[in-house]
Amino acid sequence: MSKFKKKKSGDLPAISTASLPDIVFMLLFFFMVVTVLRDSNLLVMQRLPKGDQVEKLQKD
Repeated sequence: MSKFKKKKSGDLPAISTASLPDIVFMLLFFFMVVTVLRDSNLLVMQRLPKGDQVEKLQKD
């Protein structure tokens, strides 16, 4: 006889996933409210170097 009881089977109980859809929808709603939409009309100024030694190529 021992002082401590041994574990019977070692199986873990199943995790209940019944509230998982509620959590997902709450997170979705939170991020929809908190996220700031960016302006889609962003203008990028491109400064390309100008060529000063330009030669026209001949077709053969």
